[in-house]
Amino acid sequence: MITAPLPQCEDLGMRAQSSWPVQYRVTIKPVTGEPRDVYVITWLGPEKAVMMAAHADGRGYGTSDGIYDIGVEALGPADSDDHGLVAVKGCLVDRMEF
Repeated sequence: MITAPLPQCEDLGMRAQSSWPVQYRVTIKPVTGEPRDVYVITWLGPEKAVMMAAHADGRGYGTSDGIYDIGVEALGPADSDDHGLVAVKGCLVDRMEF
């Protein structure tokens, strides 16, 4: 019997889920106006943080002047509360992750 090795996450173009969610600062630079920061907590990496911030920016949280550029910076592991749970503290989160 011939067996092939299981594909790794990198081979499938997927990112492995981290063991604790990470807080990101996503800077949205609009076509007009001042850049704005959106803080995001996610388990699924910077790409997910950018997607969530860009989606929220177009859904009433920002302005409708269009996105010219976007940047993302990992700020480290998300904080936890006294019970050991993730403390979101006003950050944008995907409720399907928590």
